[in-house]
Amino acid sequence: MSEQSTLGASIQSIRGVGPKLSKTLNKKGIQTLEDALYFLPRTYEDRRQIVSIASVRPGMHPTLLGTVLSSREIRARRTRRFEVVFGDDTGRLTLLWFHAFPSLASEFEVGARFLIYGEVKIFGGRPQIVHPEYERVKDLHEGKPRQTMSFGRIVPIYSETDGLHQKTIRKLISETLQRSLPELEDPLPFDLRERLQLPDIRSSFYDVHFPKELPSDSELAQSLRRIIFEEFFVLQLGLGLKKRERTQQKAPCLIDSTGLQVDFIRLLPFQITEDQALAISDITSDLARPYPMARLVQGDVGSGKTIVAFAAAALTAAAGYQIALMVPTEILALQHFKNAEQWLAPLGIRPALLVQSTKKEVLPEVQSGKVQFVVGTHALFQKGVEFLRLGLVIVDEQHRFGVDQRNQLTRKGASTHLLMMTATPIPRTLALTLYGDLDLSLIRQKPKGRIPIETRVLREPDRPRLFQTIRKTVQSGQQVYIIYPLVEASEKLDLKSATEMYARLQREVFPDLKLGLLHGRMKGPEKEAILKAFKNGEFQILVSTTVIEVGIDVPQATLMVIEHPERLGLSQLHQLRGRVGRGSDKSHCLLMSSGNITRRLRVMCESEDGFRIAEEDLKIRGPGEFLGLQQSGLPGFRVGHIVRDATLLATAQREATQILDEDPMLSKPEHQGLRHMVEHRWSLKLERLRSG
Repeated sequence: MSEQSTLGASIQSIRGVGPKLSKTLNKKGIQTLEDALYFLPRTYEDRRQIVSIASVRPGMHPTLLGTVLSSREIRARRTRRFEVVFGDDTGRLTLLWFHAFPSLASEFEVGARFLIYGEVKIFGGRPQIVHPEYERVKDLHEGKPRQTMSFGRIVPIYSETDGLHQKTIRKLISETLQRSLPELEDPLPFDLRERLQLPDIRSSFYDVHFPKELPSDSELAQSLRRIIFEEFFVLQLGLGLKKRERTQQKAPCLIDSTGLQVDFIRLLPFQITEDQALAISDITSDLARPYPMARLVQGDVGSGKTIVAFAAAALTAAAGYQIALMVPTEILALQHFKNAEQWLAPLGIRPALLVQSTKKEVLPEVQSGKVQFVVGTHALFQKGVEFLRLGLVIVDEQHRFGVDQRNQLTRKGASTHLLMMTATPIPRTLALTLYGDLDLSLIRQKPKGRIPIETRVLREPDRPRLFQTIRKTVQSGQQVYIIYPLVEASEKLDLKSATEMYARLQREVFPDLKLGLLHGRMKGPEKEAILKAFKNGEFQILVSTTVIEVGIDVPQATLMVIEHPERLGLSQLHQLRGRVGRGSDKSHCLLMSSGNITRRLRVMCESEDGFRIAEEDLKIRGPGEFLGLQQSGLPGFRVGHIVRDATLLATAQREATQILDEDPMLSKPEHQGLRHMVEHRWSLKLERLRSG
């Protein structure tokens, strides 16, 4: 059996793991032997030293050796407890289980010798251990108990779940190590391990699961570092190979021989920023190459990504190809369509809006090529949507679409260029992880003349003043957002909170004003109608949950009120704030806090830089919560943490780049282990990358 087939074997191939235990293990992400290897301990306990009962004190976690002096079952009204009096030559203590399993009475027979481990507490003046770990001792070796999986050593402690206990996990891990490690070849080249002072993979796994010393020991730290490095390194190799795969594909070289892109920029009623100009230059170079562009434009809120996308569209149209712009909502699609009518139509580029209600009229014109610029939602990648010459796909708010949806759209053209845009700045460490196979453009600068948004934290005593500010804003002809986030992870609470606040404000506070309500339980068309009405000025105040986070451009909205801001992430707060400040008037964001002013609220008041805010948010919340990695299509990290291990990630990226520069196909003998590992982790067949 090969190494990879051994690692990929079902966890049920381990002796003693049946369907029931397998189902429990699956809840912890353990389906294969490889999963078990990477299921690392969360901490360790030193159980090498046996102490006397007389020496124990409350709060201690001792390892004890003694005998059962008595045992009994205690029946209460609805429960059955089990109690053991346990002693050695120096004293006695009580062992207690709140749920009496039938096996306990037969195990803890009087006179039986046991090893015991647990936390000591005092109850009724006597030391007590509740739900101890225990192991029966049948014989002694040189006066001492023999070392076992759970006693006489540094013992690993794993994350538990119902029906999965420490002894079961340790036995499972030990069996997995014995079965898989002898066949596990080290994928890292010897010279790389020597240079970075990394131990081999076999000893690393064994030392992490069953170390000889406590975790503070440098040998264990090195073993953990080795496992994390390999995770990062294989990821970076896979991203590098995906990037190379793209360069082997064919795509049309798009060149603006008519100067249409230059005309587009010249006719804009404002001057583009240096960051916008640089992004346009990067995209222009990409489109001129004979392989597909795959570029992500990261722009802060209000930085002008749309101008960059439209400049790319002008070039594509000048080269004789069509453009598809995909957005997450119909209201955004309509907004982009109107911008296209204003900026692209005067250049002779005909735009069209493709949503469910317009499909019948628009589809024939898209198919015939009469329409060059098509804006739409998910309707764009549905069956029946055919392009004459699709050259460029633009995906706005790309994180709102899955990998499969983007692929379906790009497949509508033969090797189409792809431009993705996001208003959620991604910290550099996360960008290395998520988008290492893409080219990146950053737009940090805001257009000249953009007035900064003033952000302040208010408290409950400030509420009367807040209501006065809202009324004053409306009286000046401007509009207001009031955001009420989820109090708990419950859609019912989300709906109830927003609805109750809307009703109270309409009835008691602003009975003379027009208020609208928006929440996540509304159907798509209803949400679109509410947003459209607000944009058209039919409501003066919009009470909403966080569904407004990515959406419409309402220049007349100048005040954003966010209730309970401490319950939201920094990046989400920044996105919400970005709904105001879209016009020429001064805008404000008021954070109505119900608790202490936290670090994230201070950052919000100090900075409008989305990239700085994203870095802080990543530090506070961690990568999993910041941006769900499951949506990325990348192998997940079992051990590595991109914030904690950022230096190691950068090292892995540097080393992967160096190896691929020297051996682009990983075809050298010393790189065969890496090649197999990348194929296994990515399901990537490297033969597909060969040119010719």
